[in-house]
Amino acid sequence: MQNVRRKLPHLDPLIAFEAAARLSSFTLAARELNVTAPAVSQQIKGLETGLGISLFRRGHRSVQLTDRGRLFQNSVSIALTHLANAADEACIDDGIQQLQIVTDTSIASMWLMPRLRQFEQHHPDCTFRLTTTDVQTDLLNGDFQIAILHGQGNWVGYESRLLFEEEVFPVCSPGHLDRLPARLRLEDIPSADLLDLEYEQWHWMNWAIWLTEIGLPLPDTQRKMKTNNYPFVIDAACNGAGLALGWKHLVDDHLASGALVRPFSETVKTQNGYYMVWPFNTEMAPIAAAFHDWILAEFGTENTVPRSHRFQP
Repeated sequence: MQNVRRKLPHLDPLIAFEAAARLSSFTLAARELNVTAPAVSQQIKGLETGLGISLFRRGHRSVQLTDRGRLFQNSVSIALTHLANAADEACIDDGIQQLQIVTDTSIASMWLMPRLRQFEQHHPDCTFRLTTTDVQTDLLNGDFQIAILHGQGNWVGYESRLLFEEEVFPVCSPGHLDRLPARLRLEDIPSADLLDLEYEQWHWMNWAIWLTEIGLPLPDTQRKMKTNNYPFVIDAACNGAGLALGWKHLVDDHLASGALVRPFSETVKTQNGYYMVWPFNTEMAPIAAAFHDWILAEFGTENTVPRSHRFQP
């Protein structure tokens, strides 16, 4: 940034230049900026000296941009607009209720976004800042009021409440089943067209883990598709590409619509789950408390004996 600072002109001459270039007049620019025309002329002259180029061709009663001046005007106009917008955003009224949510890409796209409108209808003045990534350390290192995270609820420095336990089962499209030469059996899974989740996090379920839990052989080394993005896995399954693993609650809408089916009743439950998480010993803002209660109501029928954790820093 030090090198940028040496090259960057002062802001006042840039503002004077932008006005003069837009209005094609030092006099009109001075009137707009509530300064004198000689002051505008002096600022632009100093800018030209610093840049080592001529920005204007000066006539008796007019000024005209040079070719370099016209190129410079485009960049300066855009930069000043961005600065003005940033200043406006920084001065947003504190009375506006902004809800800061962080979660992974799966819960965001497959559960939260389809339902967020329901919450918004009861809180029309609320604005949202939603941050998504599958790297939990990145999520927890940012500013947030409410997080929805996958794990065991033991994040130091945070309180957590279990929303739903992890339950995983095979899913595919009806069309994929119809294209198979024979009825798909459970023992056929290791050699089937498997759509797999890249094993980047220790607690992520994939086909190798699922089959081991069921007591079946490991799948063939070659998968039909592997990706680190779970919504992509489900999109591929909906389009008939193969057999995927479905997480309860994440694929409920797909099952209800018929886009996906469960070819087997077998399921694997783990010690993990999805938790609502918030900073320890911190009073929630009213909008965060309302979101907290709304989320619990969405899953309230499942957890009659909720699992909660409080981990002090």
